[in-house]
Amino acid sequence: MKKVIQGIMVIGVGVGILGMSHVTASANSQYSGSRSKSVRLVWRKSMKQHAFTATTGARYSRHLGIRYSNNDVTPTVTWYTDAHEKLYKKYKGHNAIYYHVKSADGTLQGWIWRGYLKPVAATGATTSQTATVSEPQGKLGSKNEDQFKAALKQLFPGTISDASLNREANSAAYPVDAVDGDYVGANQTLIHLRNPKSDDQPFYFQAYKSLLNVAGYPATVRAKYAGWHIGIDIHNGWGDEGANRGDAYIYLEPAK
Repeated sequence: MKKVIQGIMVIGVGVGILGMSHVTASANSQYSGSRSKSVRLVWRKSMKQHAFTATTGARYSRHLGIRYSNNDVTPTVTWYTDAHEKLYKKYKGHNAIYYHVKSADGTLQGWIWRGYLKPVAATGATTSQTATVSEPQGKLGSKNEDQFKAALKQLFPGTISDASLNREANSAAYPVDAVDGDYVGANQTLIHLRNPKSDDQPFYFQAYKSLLNVAGYPATVRAKYAGWHIGIDIHNGWGDEGANRGDAYIYLEPAK
């Protein structure tokens, strides 16, 4: 009888442990069928890698069915993007863009609304380096793409780099089915500099000044944007959804 009682106690403890494990898992990962049914996929596509952190909101499966974790649980994790998707929220009547992210070691992943993501600042004296950037002499390539962007910003003296506008410029430079491309919000100015050459030819920075002049933005006009916020991206692929390699997208918005 004593052995039977001990056996019952062991089973009871085992059930208790399993119950605690289930509670812990549920706290971090929860499924909601109603949430999944409340959205409709508009498009989903790969994107360039960008580094972000997130301390608000949550991380979900690709159709929001499973909530993996709240972002305040992983405030120090650096997330790297590899895809994005647009979801139509049926009950709210508007769209939302989610980025698919992974941790550096690949152990964590999921979809986070881009409004919750904050760009990770580059290490080192970024401000002073940007202030002294000279016009790159080489052709556009992955190694000097950031130099091209920094030099383009210098053509708009006194402007303030804006992470939100950089994301909009990125969506325009890498559009998905032309949904994101060339969207311009209220009070915003978008300058789209089209590469006049074919995609397989090198694109040099010096051409941007000429393109700006042709577009009606000589130095005297660009100087008037001092104090405005700016976001820049350059398409560095090989012809994608209407964007050509070397196309530059410059978003400008007055300071609030």
